[in-house]
Amino acid sequence: MNEGWRARLSEAVAKSEKSKRQVSLEAGLGAGYLHSILAEGKDPTVANLMKVCEKLGVSLWAILYGTAITAEDEELLRLYQASSPEERKALLNLVRSRRPH
Repeated sequence: MNEGWRARLSEAVAKSEKSKRQVSLEAGLGAGYLHSILAEGKDPTVANLMKVCEKLGVSLWAILYGTAITAEDEELLRLYQASSPEERKALLNLVRSRRPH
């Protein structure tokens, strides 16, 4: 992942017409959370960045990679991330078994 995600996140905050502080608080994070990420260069956790993106109404994928994916694809990624290692293995095995050879 390149550092362009910070610029995309900053742009999403600007488009939201909310302050960094407001978005941070709405996401249930400290008042200075977005400031620390955007101005101080601190790295967010994926879980917290997901909360911020949700409050901004933007796709985490679009912020991180600069491309859009469908809501369904993003939901699958969220569900996968929240799964246990055993569930992940089972999901991967299921998907791999359905691919044409």
